[in-house]
Amino acid sequence: MSHLVWLAAILAGAAGVAAAVTRPAVTAAAPRLGAVVEVLTLVAIGLAPPLLAACAAAALGTWSGAPGDMVAGVCVLAAGPAGPAQLALYGLAAALLARTGAVAARAAVAARRAGPRGRAQAAATVRRLPGGVTASVVPSGQVAAWCGGLRRPRVVITTGLLDLLGPAEQQAVLAHEAAHIRLGHPRILLAGAVIGRSYRWLPPARLAWDRLRRDIEAAADDQAAAAAGTGPLLSALAKVALAATPPAATAPARAGFADPEDLRYRIRRLQAPPARSARSALALGLAGAVLTGGLAAAACQLLHAGAAWPGLIGCLAAFGYLGWRPAWTRPPARPSASRRAGRGSGDPGMTPPTGGQPLAR
Repeated sequence: MSHLVWLAAILAGAAGVAAAVTRPAVTAAAPRLGAVVEVLTLVAIGLAPPLLAACAAAALGTWSGAPGDMVAGVCVLAAGPAGPAQLALYGLAAALLARTGAVAARAAVAARRAGPRGRAQAAATVRRLPGGVTASVVPSGQVAAWCGGLRRPRVVITTGLLDLLGPAEQQAVLAHEAAHIRLGHPRILLAGAVIGRSYRWLPPARLAWDRLRRDIEAAADDQAAAAAGTGPLLSALAKVALAATPPAATAPARAGFADPEDLRYRIRRLQAPPARSARSALALGLAGAVLTGGLAAAACQLLHAGAAWPGLIGCLAAFGYLGWRPAWTRPPARPSASRRAGRGSGDPGMTPPTGGQPLAR
C-alpha cells in the first residue's frame, strides 16, 4: 500500500509543479516550452488513473504478505488468484483505457473529416504557403480559417474570411495557420483533446488542456508576427473575432484563427510583447526534462525494458519526441525548380493564382 501512496504523492507533486510553471506569467515569453510541459502533463494524466487503479488492485493482493513482482517501479503484483475487489479495480483500469481508446478513435475520424469534402473540396483552390505548407481556399461566406486533416494536415481558409481582410492581414492569417502546421500543432491538439475529453472530470486535465491550447495559439502568433508584422495580425484578429461564427463545442481539437477562449490574452500579449526571461525558460525546460525522464523510466519498467541504456534511450526518445515536438519547427521544404522559375508575381511567398487573380476574391 505504501507504493500506491508514494505513486499518488509523486503524481500530485508533478501536477502541482506543472500547474505552477505553466502560468501565463511564466509561459508568455516561451509558449513553445510551456506547450512542452503541458503535453507531458497530459500524457502523465492519461496514464495515471488506470495505473493507480491497477496499483490499488495489486496492493490489495499484497496485504496478506504474498510475494509478487515489481512493475513500473511502484506496483507489486501479488502471486495467486485475484479476489473480487482486485478484479473490480483491474476492470476499472481496463474501462478507463477503453474509454480513452474510444475517444481517440472518434477524434481521429473527426480530424480526418476536418478538411474540405465533396463539393467544397472540388471547388477549393490550392495555394502553396511559405515552408511547403498547402492551403485550400474554400468558396464560402463563412468567416473561418483552421488546420484540417490527420496524416497530411493542411490549412483551410474561406473566401469569406479573405474578403474581410486586406492583403497584409491575409498574409498574417496565412502565416499563423502555416505556423500551426510547421510546429506540428494539429496532431498535438488531437492528442491533447483525447486526454482532455477522457479525463475532463479531473481539474488538472482541464487546466493542462486549456493552457496547451493557449500556448499553441501564442506560439503561432509569434511566427505570424515575425513573418507579417504585429499590426496586421492584431487587425486580422479583431476583424475575424467580430465576424466569425463561434466554434462548435463538439470540435475542441480544431483551433480556429480567432477562437474566443484566449483571444483577450493573445491580443494583450501582442500589444505588449513579454520580455525574454532566462529564468522562465530554465524553469519550463527543467520541468519538461523531469517529466520526460520520469515517464520514460516508468514506461521502461512497465515494458520490462529495465534500466539498461538501450531500453532507456528508446523510452526517452519516444517520450522526448512526443513531449518536445512543440519546441521545434519543421524545416521549410525547398521549392522545386519550376516553382522558383515561376515565382515573381502575386502575393509574396505564395504561388500566384491561375490567371493572375489576387488571393482575396
